[in-house]
Amino acid sequence: MTAQAALIPGLERIRARFLDMLVDRLTEIETLCEEPSTDSLRQSQQILHKIAGSAGTLGLQDLGETARVCETRIIEFLDTGNMELSQVYQSLGDFAEIAEDLLTEDS
Repeated sequence: MTAQAALIPGLERIRARFLDMLVDRLTEIETLCEEPSTDSLRQSQQILHKIAGSAGTLGLQDLGETARVCETRIIEFLDTGNMELSQVYQSLGDFAEIAEDLLTEDS
């Protein structure tokens, strides 16, 4: 058995835990979006940042890239005002759609 093959089962367990956590994080973002505020957007941005970093490592590139785009739009909206809030929410919707599709495929 190669060293790489030995790592795959461990990686699959981590990926499964990540997907379980994704359900909770998606719910958390949806709850935060119910009452938009600077604080709720910052909290959403922090969640997306963590998801973007982990998703790519676990082979979930589409999820990671969408989380990163959404995170960037939130930062731009909050820090510069050069982004419309509707664009931020469109990105959040795109992220939620990809996450839900991924979770449906995995179940």
